[in-house]
Formats: sequence, structure tokens, C-alpha cells
Amino acid sequence: MKDRRISPNMTVLEVIDRYRTTESVFKKYDEQAGVCICCQSLFETIKEVSEKYGIDLNGLMTALETQINGIHDSD
Repeated sequence: MKDRRISPNMTVLEVIDRYRTTESVFKKYDEQAGVCICCQSLFETIKEVSEKYGIDLNGLMTALETQINGIHDSD
């Protein structure tokens, strides 16, 4: 497994602060969560968010890692 740059113990804010493009990943999970994750859970860890909203942790982590590995400031 490749080294992960994001850990489940990082807060949503930490992840978005370090990797701005990950905000779009959290937005994709808003519908499943039923809330704006960035609005309601900014200071919670990714693990807490997955547990609170019933989001698959591995899927979320993979989506975040894919986002930061695949995008190079092309916005």
C-alpha cells in the first residue's frame, strides 16, 4: 500500500487546509450524510464523520487520497 498523506485522525479542516481540492470529495458525501459535512463537522476527524453519518471510512479515505494524488492545482 502506498503511503497515505491523510489519516482518519485528521479533522475535516486539517484535510481541506492542506489539500484544498478535497473539499469537493466531502461535498459528494453531503447527500449521504444529510448535511453539509464542511459546515457541520469541520472540527471532527474523518473517522468521527464516517461513524456519525454512516459513511464507509475506507471509501472516504480512498476518495480523498485519489483526489490529492490525481489533481495538481488545475482549477
